[in-house]
Amino acid sequence: MNTLIEISNPVYYVICAILSILVLVGIAMMSKVKTAARGNALSATAMGLGVIVTLLKLQVVTFPWLIAGILIGGVIGVLLYTRVKMIQMPQMVALLNGIGGGASALVGALTLFQLTESNVYFTLVTAFLAIIIGMLTLVGSLVAAGKLHRVLPQKSVVWPFHNVATSLTLVVAVFFLLIGTLNYVVPSALIYAMIGTMLFSALFGLYFSIRVGGADMPITISLLNSLSGVAGAIAGMAIGDIFLVAVGGVVGASGLLLTQIMCRAMNRSLVNILIPHGKAKAPAKATAPAKPDAPAPKAPAAPQPKQESSPIDQAVAMLRGAKRVIIVPGYGMALAQAQQEVKQLADKLTKSGADVKYAIHPVAGRMPGHMNVLLAEANVDYDSLYEMEAINDQFANTDAVIVIGANDVLNPAARNAEGTPIYGMPVLNVDQAKQVIICNFDLKPGYAGVENPLYSRGEGVALCLGDAKATIDQILSGLDSSAATAQPTSSSSSASDPISQAAGMLRGAKRVIIVPGYGMALAQAQQEVKQLADKLTKGGADVKYAIHPVAGRMPGHMNVLLAEANVDYDSLYEMEAINDQFANTDAVIVIGANDVLNPAARNAEGTPIYGMPVLNVDQAKQVIICNFDLKPGYAGVENPLYSRGEGVALCLGDAKATLSNLMDRLDHAESTPTASAASSTSSATSSATPLQSATEVLHNAKSVIIVPGYGMALAQAQQEVKQLADKLAKGGADVKYAIHPVAGRMPGHMNVLLAEANVDYDSLYEMEAINDQFANTDAVIVIGANDVLNPAARNAEGTPIYGMPVLNVDQAKQVIICNYDLKPGYAGVENPLYSRGEGVTLLIGDAKKTLSDLIDTL
Repeated sequence: MNTLIEISNPVYYVICAILSILVLVGIAMMSKVKTAARGNALSATAMGLGVIVTLLKLQVVTFPWLIAGILIGGVIGVLLYTRVKMIQMPQMVALLNGIGGGASALVGALTLFQLTESNVYFTLVTAFLAIIIGMLTLVGSLVAAGKLHRVLPQKSVVWPFHNVATSLTLVVAVFFLLIGTLNYVVPSALIYAMIGTMLFSALFGLYFSIRVGGADMPITISLLNSLSGVAGAIAGMAIGDIFLVAVGGVVGASGLLLTQIMCRAMNRSLVNILIPHGKAKAPAKATAPAKPDAPAPKAPAAPQPKQESSPIDQAVAMLRGAKRVIIVPGYGMALAQAQQEVKQLADKLTKSGADVKYAIHPVAGRMPGHMNVLLAEANVDYDSLYEMEAINDQFANTDAVIVIGANDVLNPAARNAEGTPIYGMPVLNVDQAKQVIICNFDLKPGYAGVENPLYSRGEGVALCLGDAKATIDQILSGLDSSAATAQPTSSSSSASDPISQAAGMLRGAKRVIIVPGYGMALAQAQQEVKQLADKLTKGGADVKYAIHPVAGRMPGHMNVLLAEANVDYDSLYEMEAINDQFANTDAVIVIGANDVLNPAARNAEGTPIYGMPVLNVDQAKQVIICNFDLKPGYAGVENPLYSRGEGVALCLGDAKATLSNLMDRLDHAESTPTASAASSTSSATSSATPLQSATEVLHNAKSVIIVPGYGMALAQAQQEVKQLADKLAKGGADVKYAIHPVAGRMPGHMNVLLAEANVDYDSLYEMEAINDQFANTDAVIVIGANDVLNPAARNAEGTPIYGMPVLNVDQAKQVIICNYDLKPGYAGVENPLYSRGEGVTLLIGDAKKTLSDLIDTL
């Protein structure tokens, strides 16, 4: 054939070596969340180049056919990318494994018709092995995909003489391999041997995969992935392609290692999973042995007080005030597509001062890393995901555990229910927790068919059954309403939330010390720190900054950041100069600092910080800690301040947002009349804040249009926009999104961001389709948009936007503008909406924080 280029053997070998290394580098990058996407792209690119180079080297196709093949494959890939949902990813992975195995089998079969005298037996054996492994991978993967997609029964299917037939099919396939190898000179014998090998290896794939139940599916997927690599490597040996051998070997080895790890996690052998030696009746016996693990029967039925509280109320009560929470996700979360709601619940708990962690069982879900992928999709921080070994000891001391669609992986019956499929499998120690909230669809046993004694424990277990997505929404609403009803009627309510507690500490404080740390640098919160200090100073407080010599990541780091925010240098104090003042100060505000004030440094011998001089923050009567979470600092030493309780307000989360909330609360406190003044002051005189005005507008709105802009992209606020829209829709509002064709920095910019937050595409409207609806809508919410809705475009002649079609936002009766500031847009034209006054609420500042506040108040 006439190809465009010819590649010599030395050049080809060098290219193959480089591409193989790139594949390995890509796989290494995929082990870290931050680089996983780039690693995947790198490996895929290297594989694509390897295919092209191989085809050109072996003179398989001409250049036009090569381009046609790439285009056809590319179109199929794009279609799969756009149509396959995240919930369908396990069956997609299984299907791709099968395609890889089928391709290897095809290569092996074609090799049999192009034999040469050199190394003929090696070629024959490797070709037949490629057929055997490729066909069993193809059929096994198709069955696995069918089970995952619910086309085939998800339970284990056992036919008569199943084990014997499984072994026999493999033996017959190997027999045909020998027949074909020894009689290759007879064409008919070779053809019959090839057909027999394909048929019986396919039957083996069917027999071994059809009896795998849903609980064992992750291991099966991992094994099939490994087999697809092995098939590819052997096919590469058959045709003499070193790149295929190298990459197939990498895939095969990594898949096999993962399979072994997962088998160990389940305390089962791979042979026992694929060809179990028990009768299919085992699961039926499971319920009996499971009982001993349940708590011993209590005294006769005592009158149970207040049994009328619903499971949701029970769950809300458990979470209210919880400081340590572990979330256990399972396959039910995937089915309900509840990962976004799980993230919202975790965020709400974190904002209330809780330390939230996720416990990931190695075989949770239907493919390796299934839970990690789903939680990453919801932007859950990878550092908050803990493997079973790392978190199992923490269940006993946690305040609450939230189970989302998980069963077998936490079933305590696995410890003593002999004869059941899960006996001996390591499980998460959820049963050791004092309080457990189970958000499962029902109380049926998991795929292993073993009753879960947790369901009948009673005390300390809240069974919130039904769709997990709806259940978590109800818990979120319950937490919102409980927070609202807990709003102050008495002085004791000041402890209801950390921000209120912190505001109470600062109200009237005359001596305040601020302790900045590296967390302030990460949150870029120095401007907010300065604003808070100015507010306190204006209220009559003496504010000082305590600077530890090693705070930050370089000498003078804190000084530089505070200087950037125009903090007066004379208010910065070194440790020696201020340490004696902590005991007499009214309040200390810690901003993202940990090790430099950890009192454990004084007595925790053997730790990295033992003997290090620290700031005497623990001597202060009242401490406000504005850290991201309660994890130890870089030294890895727990900070006893976090558990001191009295006099410590834990305001966790992004420091920038925390400080803004704190200032808002101080403003609100200043504007709220005292009890004595209230009696003589008309209620009409209290002017509502912009946030209160926006909340009132949205409370009664039945039709809402959201207008996203580039400011939403800058603030990365699309998730909050979706949460707000969901809350409004739940309240009965019809919510639409108005998309201007040039909003953002590229065509379709807003569509991409909103799709990332799982906004339904049908709710996005182009300008022409929605512009007439603004006049009749109840409220418009603008998120970081300016020029695309500036009414000056209609009459401001001589300006860059004159004549540009804009969204008719100004025709709406009520407009809520969530922009960073009131400056003109990129066109430099003032927006008259900003000064309209009536019917316009200006929520200025970071859109992400603004929307979070708005969601909380609704």
